Amino acid sequence: MAYTLVEFGRSLQTNLDNGVIVPINATPTLILSFGINVPTATNFVELITTVGWQVTNVFATPPDQPKLFLQVLMDGVVVGSNAQESISNDEDGPLEMNTTFHAILTNVSVGFHAFHVFASNPEDLQGDITITGPVNITGKVYAPA
Repeated sequence: MAYTLVEFGRSLQTNLDNGVIVPINATPTLILSFGINVPTATNFVELITTVGWQVTNVFATPPDQPKLFLQVLMDGVVVGSNAQESISNDEDGPLEMNTTFHAILTNVSVGFHAFHVFASNPEDLQGDITITGPVNITGKVYAPA
């Protein structure tokens, strides 16, 4: 079956590396939000999230490393998540990381939906995470052609 793009939405803090400074700890922090309309009952919604981040002050050696945990919520319900542990680089300087992930939702109810992206570091005692950029999410609604 052929599908056509019928709606597009996005949220963006920055497209640049080192474009923002957002410290992240164990408490979820809202980093992105947007709304999108779903006009038809037969559909799928594709969400693509990208977050650039930096790790500093690592206090332990592997396997205990800081971890960026991202959650995408639609109307307050988690519909996608990703957890990426930092990589030990055994250096004093910051470690630069990038996380990108997709979530595909099928047959989302007709109407307007609010999307929010939250970030946290559940291993915040192991080191510090700062979101630096790029930071963005796009949402595309596809319906049968």
